[in-house]
This record gives sequence, C-alpha cells and structure tokens, in this order.
Amino acid sequence: MDQLPEKFPASRVLTETDNSYVHAATSENTRMAYQSDIKHFLSQGNELPATPETVECYLKACATEYNPRTLIRRVTALRQWHKLQGCEDPTQNPLVVKTLRGIARLHGRPKKQAIALRLEDLDRLVTHLKANGALKSTRNRALLLVGFFGAFRRSELVSLKWGQVSFLSDGMIITLPRSKTDQTGEGAPCVIPFGNETRCPVRALIDWRQASKQWDGFIFRRISKTGNLSQEAICAHHLNRLIKALVKEVGLLYADQYSSHSSRRGFATEAARLGASMPAIQRHGRWRSTKTVVEYVEAGRQFADSAVNVLFDFK
Repeated sequence: MDQLPEKFPASRVLTETDNSYVHAATSENTRMAYQSDIKHFLSQGNELPATPETVECYLKACATEYNPRTLIRRVTALRQWHKLQGCEDPTQNPLVVKTLRGIARLHGRPKKQAIALRLEDLDRLVTHLKANGALKSTRNRALLLVGFFGAFRRSELVSLKWGQVSFLSDGMIITLPRSKTDQTGEGAPCVIPFGNETRCPVRALIDWRQASKQWDGFIFRRISKTGNLSQEAICAHHLNRLIKALVKEVGLLYADQYSSHSSRRGFATEAARLGASMPAIQRHGRWRSTKTVVEYVEAGRQFADSAVNVLFDFK
C-alpha cells in the first residue's frame, strides 16, 4: 500500500521512518495480501482515495467472478488504506456495507478446507520417505513430522532455525520468536516429546541435522536437483507443492485437496479423535480463536459422537 496515485497530496504520505513502524504492526503476509488487493482495485480504473459509489461499483463488477470472502478482504484492505492515510473511510458507508452483505448472501459458497492428514496416512508418507534414504527424503520426513506434531503454520515451519531448537532427554522444545498469535515476539515454546519408531519428529530432525551437516541457519533448506543444499529456506508455496506431490506418490485419495495446512489441521482432529482435551489442543497449536479449535475438535469426533451410533447399537 506504499504506491499512491499522483493526485494524492504528497504532504499526506508517511515518511520512510513512519512506514517502518506501521509495517512492523502488521504481519508480512497480511501486508502482501493488502497490497495485492489495492493493486487490483486500482487496476480496474479506480482511484484513491475512493468514494462509496466507486467501491460499490467495484464490488458489483466483481460479485460473480470472485468469492465473497475475497471481496471482504479487499474491502478490509481499502479500509486500512484510508485509515492509514487519514482519509474518510468509504467502506463504512451503508451503501457499501449492504452491497457486500447482499453479495455474500447471493453468491456465498462453502469455504474450501484442506483435508486433515490422518495418522495412518502420515505413517504411509513417513515409511515411503524413510525407504528412499536420499537427502531430500530425509529432509521431507523431518519436515512432515515436525510440521504435524508441532502443529506449525506454514510460515512458522519454513522460517524455523536451528537456534530455536533445544534437544532434551525427553524430546525437544522449539521456541517460536514470533507467530500469527504472537506478533510482539514474546516467544512461544512448542514442546514435542519423543515418539515411536515411525512417528518421532525428534529423531527425524536429528537424522536431518546429521545428514545435512548443518548446525545453524534455516532448518528446512532448498535442495537442488543435483542434491546440493542451499543456505536459503524452502518457500511457503513450495511447501504446498511438496505436500501434494508426496501424497500423490503414495496414492492417497483426493491428493489435490491436501496442502501444507493438512498437517496442522490433522494434528487437531487426530488429537481430538484420540481423546486430547480442547484446551490442550488449543495451547499446543497456539490457536487464538477457540471457535477454530472447536471446529477441528468436532471434525475429529464427528463419527464417534454421531447420534446414529445409538441406532446401530439398538437390538
């Protein structure tokens, strides 16, 4: 949101120092999404600052082409832009509010969610990778197990560094210096005990460390086609492609519906299915919203808690 139209008064533009503090208040992913949304708004021939009528016309033009959730995010980006620049906010106008509400009602569609990775499917993936023995397979095995049992977000997982890991006699503690729910950097410890022979993220990470011969910097680094290890971390988008490719290799159904979020979602649903309490799941996964955890817990227990079960048991 740094690029302003020529008509916008230069005196209203924030200085570089001001911007550094403003940027630090928002996560990089959010800033990138907002910048993309503002660019799209301008690409349709609109100007900033915007009027309620302009925003209304923009929403109507996009109503059938984009998911209502995408339009809601774009309106949020416009709102933040106007607030940041000290301009009157057109998105709060009743005309815009009602238009957006009507679009959501008429064109709303179910939210696409990644399939939760089940433990038995995780075992299949890990066994497949372990049998390979290549450097990339060793990395991917650690990536899968740490991602699943740490319930890490994609951005957290790819940015992990060796300095954040403490190996102890009972397992390991990975300290997150900053996360989606900890923007001020107070630090959040993720405690992971030793597991069984197949499902042990601690041993898998030790195996990767020994194979890569790396003791500092990013944990999960890029590996070239020739097997050379980079100093750069794998990117978030590559992680999605990697997961999809792996599930296809082992023949899991609906492979295209898996993503990097499948591990985090799978941790919550599997833990709930096997009896973990909701507070324990929320604490370990560092979820701020109880509503999100409830959805995952209910998904994990949906068959066990189904009212249909009593009908099957009736004699």
